[in-house]
Amino acid sequence: MPNVEDSVRSFYDTKGWSGGEDALFRQFRPAYRNYHVRTTERTIGCFAGKHGSLLIVGGGDLPQSHVSIATQFAQTACVDISRAALDISEEKLPKARKILGSICELHAEKSSQFDCIFAAHVIYHIDAQMQEKAVREMIRLVKPGGRIVILYSNPKSPIRFAAGALHRLRKMFTPKRAVEESGLYFSPHPLGWWQQFESDCNVSMLPWDVIGSYEERTLIWSDLMASAFYQAAGLAERTTPSLAVKLWQYPIVILDKR
Repeated sequence: MPNVEDSVRSFYDTKGWSGGEDALFRQFRPAYRNYHVRTTERTIGCFAGKHGSLLIVGGGDLPQSHVSIATQFAQTACVDISRAALDISEEKLPKARKILGSICELHAEKSSQFDCIFAAHVIYHIDAQMQEKAVREMIRLVKPGGRIVILYSNPKSPIRFAAGALHRLRKMFTPKRAVEESGLYFSPHPLGWWQQFESDCNVSMLPWDVIGSYEERTLIWSDLMASAFYQAAGLAERTTPSLAVKLWQYPIVILDKR
């Protein structure tokens, strides 16, 4: 059996960046577009005033948000276990240094060399037992006073729980029905897990995205329902961001190294 890293690499090299990522994880109702503009603004805002050198961990197909963030830094490096992803980064960020490898094993890279590190939807695809090592490696690589921005997942989100319960009911009562499965390894830790890094970093969180595409398809059944849902989500993010972090599917985890 392949290990987690090999299975994730295989997914992205063979189908992830040739349409699989879009089909599985980026299909939303139209109302999501305006909502997602604000999630992108929050992501970019985490790097406001930052400059110097940036490491993008697992940049994948480099969405426009990644490219926009990279343009404010004088030097950018991209590390990814997927050769296909690095080929894409060669097209979108031709001046960036490319590193084929795992964030868990960057021993050849010197410590404290990057002003910022960005890892979007990467850490929870690493073996659960290796995720701490990956974060520790990023802390080693970032300069004192530097910032690490991580888009993570909240396994205790009630939205994910509701979609999961419906998923199990579908399997129970319609066993012959095809229920979508990505086959991609996914294992997020509870948000309290991040407290272990407080000895080295100031740890804070912001809400990033209220819902994933599969959960939207499972729980939101009309465009009208979607419009009301995303308006309510936006209001909650503006008025009670700390509560949104606890309830939403995806938080932004910010580690500011001391």
